[in-house]
Amino acid sequence: MKALEIVDRVKAVVESELESRGLEIVDLEYKREPVGQVLRFYIDRPEGINLDTCVAASEVINRLLDGSDVVKSAYTLEVSSPGIERRLTKPAHFIRFIGSKAIVKMNVARDGRKRFKGVLVKADDNGFSLETGDGVVDFEYNQVARANLVFAD
Repeated sequence: MKALEIVDRVKAVVESELESRGLEIVDLEYKREPVGQVLRFYIDRPEGINLDTCVAASEVINRLLDGSDVVKSAYTLEVSSPGIERRLTKPAHFIRFIGSKAIVKMNVARDGRKRFKGVLVKADDNGFSLETGDGVVDFEYNQVARANLVFAD
């Protein structure tokens, strides 16, 4: 099974339980690293998270995954905050962070560029706008390969 399939299946098993505890899965990765396979959850909630939140979420995730056959091989589970340069993965993230600096990497180049940096000035369910040094650039979510907040230039 491919990593993306595993991520989708893991998310299906744990997401509703985490949501019932007021937690959002911001991002989820399953990849090979020097220590072996790593299943990494980035979680958040409106008031933020701390170490106790991560520990409690880790226990819930472990219990749910141990009771399923989603991940068949050994892995290391990591649960953490998305951090200050968090990934933006849903329209709600873009809306929440209007006024913040972001870097956007496109799937396909636009005017010879695949990378844009600026301030999020508008976002809705269809797309978002970034104020760059060259003016405002509009994006549809399906055009974006990756978007992250930027803490410092």
